[in-house]
Amino acid sequence: MRTTYIKLLTLITASFLLVTGCKKDLALEPTDTINASTVFTSVADLDAGAIGVYAGLDNGDIGISTRWSDENYYPVENNANVGGIGYRWEIDPDAGDAAANWAPLYSVIYRANRILRVIDNIPTSSASEIALRDRIKGELLAIRAYSHFQLLRSYAENYAGTALGIPYLTSFDDDPTKTKPARTSVADNYTKIEADLALAKTLIPATFTDVTRVTRKAVSAIQARVFLYEKKWDDAITAATEVINSTPLATRAQFPGIWTDANNSEIAWKLKRESGNGTLGTIYRNAQGLVYFAAALKLINTYDQVNDIRFNSYIKIDNTRAANQTKNLVVKYVGGNTSLLNLADVKLFRTAEAYLIRAEANAEKTFYLAAANDINALRTQRITGYVNIGAYADKTAALADIYNERFKELAYEGHRYFDLRRQGLTINRNPIAPDDNSAGKLILAPTAKEYYLPIPGSEIRANGNIVQNPVYLR
Repeated sequence: MRTTYIKLLTLITASFLLVTGCKKDLALEPTDTINASTVFTSVADLDAGAIGVYAGLDNGDIGISTRWSDENYYPVENNANVGGIGYRWEIDPDAGDAAANWAPLYSVIYRANRILRVIDNIPTSSASEIALRDRIKGELLAIRAYSHFQLLRSYAENYAGTALGIPYLTSFDDDPTKTKPARTSVADNYTKIEADLALAKTLIPATFTDVTRVTRKAVSAIQARVFLYEKKWDDAITAATEVINSTPLATRAQFPGIWTDANNSEIAWKLKRESGNGTLGTIYRNAQGLVYFAAALKLINTYDQVNDIRFNSYIKIDNTRAANQTKNLVVKYVGGNTSLLNLADVKLFRTAEAYLIRAEANAEKTFYLAAANDINALRTQRITGYVNIGAYADKTAALADIYNERFKELAYEGHRYFDLRRQGLTINRNPIAPDDNSAGKLILAPTAKEYYLPIPGSEIRANGNIVQNPVYLR
């Protein structure tokens, strides 16, 4: 297995050189002639290959939301200008931030498609091998769908069905220079995402429960998020309920341990991170303690700092720091090992999100008591002494409260910027901290082109079939 895995990584390193390197586009140059059918010859090879696909995954949405949204601020302490261009919305198609999700996610898709092309022809010698092959196929289909969805919410013109989506790649050419796909509609993207997820769900057995890989529960979690963006409220409720019924919310005692990786409470899917892997917490603070992004006062002020277990799990107010240093630290991804600061598993889906999805879908259907009940269930597990609210008065009140709860619960998990985009809400970073160094970049309206991510300029130049988001052509 190790030999096959090394061969796979060698193949991927060569094949993906221009995807993950400086050009970062889909129009790859041919760098090898190794055929997937010669790399994968057994079910054991397939499993090693799947590990290689997982290795390419991360959560680039966290970095995007950190720079674009209102959950952080850029402190004076960050004198190295780390992330400053994106934070100040000085974005154009050739800025590095434009490709934050593009190249990494298409790399993952490319890896998955290489295996999917040959997987049905891999020989099996027993029922257990057939089941394992089918499960791996299901995992890869789900990862392909998930990766395309993350790309879609980053780079779609907007989220309407008729808007420009992204290229949906279900195959690849052995000559990568021929891989020059066009953008299709958002609706077409959703159709393909749904199909991949539906098939994946039939292939992954309910008995497979490894939260570091895609389980059937994880597929339901992905579906719930997709249906929420599609505004398919009934489907969102069904998928979210499947997650809720399979995995209870963490208790207050368990909750802090999620973020130090002491337990897997309410985790539907996470990416395991070990020594030598990337450190997620470095988005906010480096190993020497220099803070790049600090917790926004706007977010801090939403919490009951005494009774809400989320506050101390996510944020630390450190008044012992020097006068020229920020006091408002993001500690969500510091991790549980002091010798490996900022190393923490990447939590992609939690039961809490399922409650919030179901609450929002119920509110959209005007089921205001059901929506309130889900918010009450979540807050009860987070806030000591919480008193339940009654049914929401109307949709405006319901959605405002649910979005505020998403702001608090899902802080620093890569949702805030995309939540604001879903509702077409202005990004407003007021109030500001005394050490804020945003250079006045506090308000970004949906009418501004910088509100949206552009298709990377390198892709536009390399692929004549790709068109830019219209807002960047004005």
